[in-house]
Amino acid sequence: METGIVSYGTAVPKHRIEADEIWQVWKNISPQFFDMLSIGERGVLGPEEDTLTLATAAGEQALARAADIVPQARIGALFLGSGTSPYATKAAASVMVDTLGLSPHVLAADVQCAEKSGSTALLLASALVEAGQVDYALVIAADTMNRHTAPGMVLEYVASAGAVAFLVGRKEAELVARLERWATHTWDQNDYFRVEGDRYIQPGAGFYGWVANWGLLEHVIPAAQAFFEQSGLTADDFSKFAVPQKTGIRPLMTMGKAGLDMMQVLPYVLTAQIGDCGAASVPLSLAHILDWADAGERVGVIDYGSGAGCDMWSLVTTALVEERRPSSGLVMELLDDKIMVDYATALKYEQKLLRSPHQLSNFY
Repeated sequence: METGIVSYGTAVPKHRIEADEIWQVWKNISPQFFDMLSIGERGVLGPEEDTLTLATAAGEQALARAADIVPQARIGALFLGSGTSPYATKAAASVMVDTLGLSPHVLAADVQCAEKSGSTALLLASALVEAGQVDYALVIAADTMNRHTAPGMVLEYVASAGAVAFLVGRKEAELVARLERWATHTWDQNDYFRVEGDRYIQPGAGFYGWVANWGLLEHVIPAAQAFFEQSGLTADDFSKFAVPQKTGIRPLMTMGKAGLDMMQVLPYVLTAQIGDCGAASVPLSLAHILDWADAGERVGVIDYGSGAGCDMWSLVTTALVEERRPSSGLVMELLDDKIMVDYATALKYEQKLLRSPHQLSNFY
């Protein structure tokens, strides 16, 4: 493929909560699992934050980092990959056309494939660019898992939020990384889902134990096998991998079954610092890799979406990844820039205290 990533941007909530703060309220899991599953802190949405605000922030950063080489008027497509859009039917991507100041002639669409929404959106966008239908496409993976996780669910310890944007183009002189090959594997598996009308995600499988791999490995293994077979590459051809990381056990399962080495995976697992960012989780790991990658590195991406299958793809960094390395706004800088809150504040900010839509007063 000639298509690749021109620039990227990231956004995560500044407010965070420690797992122990949640445990003090519910005590619904043994604390020994926190170390076992790499559970530490997770993001807490601010009072005015949602999927769209995070996606806009990430998109603005990606556009700013390429402002000297890519006129916004030449961006022909905008895809928002998310399973937690603020709208049930309206396209959230159309709102972002306005918030990002893009041309009204841009092709704007939402892509919903659970946690791999961003990965699938990137593959769709790259096909448009590769075919010459558009010069550039902006892809944003964003989710707010915390707002859609019920209080008292074990998933609440990791349910977080974040957004990652990728500007996709095909001019070799502009790419920081060139996309290579991809493979996918999909069949119906109700491990986590949210039906129409429900606010909160339901765990059809489980959080830990023998069911922790239910759905994950049934998709990761055949997707990886198909990718290696079709590409002719092996795990040894890669320097780094971004893999599913709802908890710290998933990267271990993924690397074990896909034949990956520990140092290809574990340094890029961010669960302990930010939790599960849904569709932004694996892309955030990829952005972290790109923040520090050297030229000529082959990076693998394995992205699993609950009930949506698994995408596996690869990219190779160019000399520009060092030349155009961001001077600020690195992923680790965003993770370190935080304000810790207590559980009551998290409930308030994430609007978990539901009230009647017909309530006449804020005081009674």
